[in-house]
Amino acid sequence: MTLDADLGGYAEVRGMYLVDVEGTPWTSIEKVRPTFEISSGDRVRAVATVEGVLAQGRETSDELALFLENSAIGPDLDEYCARVETYHFEGVQQYLTVERLYVDFTGEKVDFRLGRQAVNWGSALVFHPSDLIHEVVASEPWRERRGVNAVRANIAPAANVHIVTIVALGDDLSAFEKTDAGEVPEGEDWPLSGAAKVTVHAAETDWSAVGNYNLDGRWFAGADLKGQLELGWWVEGGWHGDLSEVDPEGAEVVVGLDYSIPVLNRVFLAAEYRYDGTGEPDPEDYDYGQRSGGGSNVPFSCPFSTTGTNEEADAAVPSARVTLGQHYVHGTLNVTFADDWTVGAVAIVNVQDGTGLLVPDAAVVIGERWQVHVGALIPVGESGEFVPPADEFDVVVGANTVNLAGFLPAATLNTWARYSF
Repeated sequence: MTLDADLGGYAEVRGMYLVDVEGTPWTSIEKVRPTFEISSGDRVRAVATVEGVLAQGRETSDELALFLENSAIGPDLDEYCARVETYHFEGVQQYLTVERLYVDFTGEKVDFRLGRQAVNWGSALVFHPSDLIHEVVASEPWRERRGVNAVRANIAPAANVHIVTIVALGDDLSAFEKTDAGEVPEGEDWPLSGAAKVTVHAAETDWSAVGNYNLDGRWFAGADLKGQLELGWWVEGGWHGDLSEVDPEGAEVVVGLDYSIPVLNRVFLAAEYRYDGTGEPDPEDYDYGQRSGGGSNVPFSCPFSTTGTNEEADAAVPSARVTLGQHYVHGTLNVTFADDWTVGAVAIVNVQDGTGLLVPDAAVVIGERWQVHVGALIPVGESGEFVPPADEFDVVVGANTVNLAGFLPAATLNTWARYSF
C-alpha cells in the first residue's frame, strides 16, 4: 500500500476598525490554517485542518462590562444582575481549533465522508433556505464555513441522478449527559439532524428535491432548481415547519439571476429576491434580540432590563434568527481586470424598512501565493433591521436607564493579507 501526503493551507493577518463605537475600536487577528492530507490510492483520503488564532485589541464583552459599571446603572448591577462568564483569555486571546477532520471513502457509485466537514449545498448566493446548517458569509468574505460533525454519502445510481444524505451532530454534547436522577435526556434534546437532496439533471437544468429534520422538531421540505439559458438562474425554497411550535412556520424562497459580461477579463453580475414567511411582516414588530449572535458577548444577565427576558427556566426559546423581516433583495458585482485585480461589492437590503448592508471589497493577487484585500461593512438606511432604532438599546436596571447604541458601529473597515503555502 502506497501513502501520499500533502501539506497546504495559508497564514493570514487581518485588521478591523469599528467606526464611532464605545471603547477600543480596533482588532488585529493573526491566523494560520494548515491542511494535512493523506491518501491511499484512489479510494481512501484523510484530511485535517487546524486553525490557530491570535487576537489583540477590542474585546466586546470587556468593553461593555466597563461601560455598564461606569454608567448610571452601575451601582444597581450587583442587586439586579448576575455576571455572565464570557469565553475569552485575558489580554491576548489564544485558541486552537480543529476545523476539518474527515475521511473520504470513494466507491463506484457511492462516496462517504465521515468527520468534521463543511455542510452546505444551496444554489443561492447569500441566503440558503435548504441548507441543514444555515450560514451567511457574504458579509465576511474572509471566513470559511464552520466545520460540522457529520456523515455524508454521495450516491450516483444513474448518470443523470445524484443523491446526497447527511446526518450531523452538533458541538454541544451536554444533552447526552445523564440528569441528577441518572436518566438520559429525551431524544428531542439531542443535537442530531439529518438531510437529503435528490438531483436529476435534465433539459440543461438541475432539478432537486431537498429536506432536512432536527430532533428538536424543526424541519424543512422544498426544492432547489438551477439552470443556464442566456442568464444563469436558480430557485431555492420550500416550507419551514416546527413540530414543537416554538419557531414560526412558513415558506422561504430565493429567486436569482446572474450574468458574466466579457468586458476586461470578466464582469459578473447577480441579483436575488428572497421571501421569508417566518419573518415579521411589520418592522414595528421586530425583536432585535433574536438576531443570531446578538447577545453572545453580553457580560450581565439582567432579568428586569428591556434587553432581557423573564421566562421560566424550562420555557422553550425560539431559535436565533439570521434576519427578522420577510422581503429582501441582494446584489453582487465583481469586476476582474489586469488579470490580478478584482473589485466588487455585495448589497443586502430589507425591502420593508429600506435598511441594508453594503460590503465593498478590492483584492489583488501578488505572485502565486499572496492575496491582499481591503473592504468594509457599511450599514445603510435610516431606521430598521440593519440600522436599529437607538431606543432598542435602552437598558433599564432599577430606577436608571442607559443606552448601548454606542456599541453599534457606523461602519466596519477591514483589511487582510493571506499567504498560501
